Amino acid sequence: MRALLLLLPFLAYAAPATLLTQAEAKAALYRGTTAKAPPPSPFPLPETCLANASIWFSVDLEMLAATEGSSPLQLFTSESVWQTLVEIGVEGVAFDHLRGAQTLGPDPKWGNAWPQVRQMAERRGMALIGNLIGNTLPPGPDFGFALQNVGDYPNLYHLIEIASKDWKLLPKLGPGQFEANIPWLSLQELCKLGYVPEDFTPYVKESAWNASAPIEGVDGKVRRWIYLKEGKNNPVLSWLSPSFTAYRLATGDALEGMYQLGQTIFHVDGKIPPMAQEMLALWVRKIGGTTAASSSPFFEDLTTAKTDMVYETATRPALLHALLTQDTEALRMTYRLYLDLGVTANRLVHALFPFDEYVCDWVSLMNSPKQKFQYWEERITGEVLRKRLLKEDLIRLECAQTIPQTTWVDYCARSLGVKDFENHKEELTRAHLLLAFTYAMQPGAFSFSAADLLGALPDQTQALELMGPNNNTLYASLPIQMTNPRSFACQLKAILTARKEVNIENGELISVLPSPHAGTLLLLYRLPTTRYLYLLAINFARTAVAETFELSDLANTWAIDVFTRLAEEKFFSSGKFSFILPPMAGRAFYFQPKYYD
Repeated sequence: MRALLLLLPFLAYAAPATLLTQAEAKAALYRGTTAKAPPPSPFPLPETCLANASIWFSVDLEMLAATEGSSPLQLFTSESVWQTLVEIGVEGVAFDHLRGAQTLGPDPKWGNAWPQVRQMAERRGMALIGNLIGNTLPPGPDFGFALQNVGDYPNLYHLIEIASKDWKLLPKLGPGQFEANIPWLSLQELCKLGYVPEDFTPYVKESAWNASAPIEGVDGKVRRWIYLKEGKNNPVLSWLSPSFTAYRLATGDALEGMYQLGQTIFHVDGKIPPMAQEMLALWVRKIGGTTAASSSPFFEDLTTAKTDMVYETATRPALLHALLTQDTEALRMTYRLYLDLGVTANRLVHALFPFDEYVCDWVSLMNSPKQKFQYWEERITGEVLRKRLLKEDLIRLECAQTIPQTTWVDYCARSLGVKDFENHKEELTRAHLLLAFTYAMQPGAFSFSAADLLGALPDQTQALELMGPNNNTLYASLPIQMTNPRSFACQLKAILTARKEVNIENGELISVLPSPHAGTLLLLYRLPTTRYLYLLAINFARTAVAETFELSDLANTWAIDVFTRLAEEKFFSSGKFSFILPPMAGRAFYFQPKYYD
């Protein structure tokens, strides 16, 4: 069969429309500029990234409602939007789904508003945060040319040509079918013949490899290919091909983001191999930017990541668990692990985002099944501990098998047993703010989304309006929230103001303090510059608790409440400190040796 069925969607594209040719054009355009740049630091530069922006706001353009007759991006050409974000304390903005599927620049469907958006951000000293090409690409012109064996395009993917004599091992395709998944039994045979490494899971319903239909190449030869994929049919990029084609694509993408779009912080897909992440981090530093990688599900990878910042996700299921069960031991355990592993606190990005498929499924424990963890008085394996914690979560959420993918507002409601959101708005806001407080008052970057700023309700299919009325959010639009001191946005503003005043972003975690109360989390940090000790105290219980602890380092200091800037009741010469934590509330203190004006 010499049909080009698989290529039919791509035949309308000319070569210049590919992502690779766009990237190479950017490389040629900025060759002189990058040649003059000094060598990049071989080490992560979290301080540089945090000095640029430590409070990030994420906007999903696909979820944002368009104003009448315009795209949602047009909203950010408004002075009032940027002024409100500045007032809240935002320092950097990420626009998710900005890039089109077949362009390195903004998707044409968003219109031509980006230059004005960039100008608005730069005028206020606001950093723009972009996403680099990930570990996969949706099928498009580049993949079409790869299947036709054009130039370097086959080197862009994990694409393997199968000899015609072995086509019998590949799945048969029906009429109009462009690709088919390869069963694991067939993968075993292909492995024995040397086509693929033995890196597949037996007895799975669907493998990670697809087979193409017969494709006629530019040389007239008909080929069948197999390729590594993620999801249904997104081919995985090859980061160790002979011509380093994927790197050329990603570096050109970074040049587009830096010089054309004005982005200075770049998100790196955590699924990209570590050596590729390191190369991309070096490249972005060379052109004057910084990077943040989504973390892998292994605790140790937080210490080995070469990007400047790392999104930490291990605390998110523990945060939900504390909210549901009023038990913070899983959170304490995670932070103790961070201490033991030597995780640098100011490299972490704490993201208060809506939930994806894995974020609350205790994936870090799943991937450390035989490792033993200290949980209360037990030494317990990750496998057993995950089952126990997950079972408790599911019981509290009244779910049978899986944690639902929903919003933080919905989790707050479930933890409080609230069905009527509107009539319990104050309780839900308090719980939601507790989560924001927990992440915002730690070192590193704090990132939150429009869904949290508006209090998105469980139905996430409806678009959100930042500045207008919403039927699917707990909180009002931003203009209305900013006139109400009790609103989520105004109280978040107070938290972010206190965060900046105490300069916690470059702090260092030095201890996880014990507490007799299961619902209390006590984290002790050392602040930069002043070297003062800083205590973050969180109470997830529904009742107030009295906390007391004693440390020799607290002797000859005053305890200052971060929010009120007033001294607490503490003997100056004593290392003992006692304080009250209200129900579902957090407090923060720093300890200074004397009063200052």
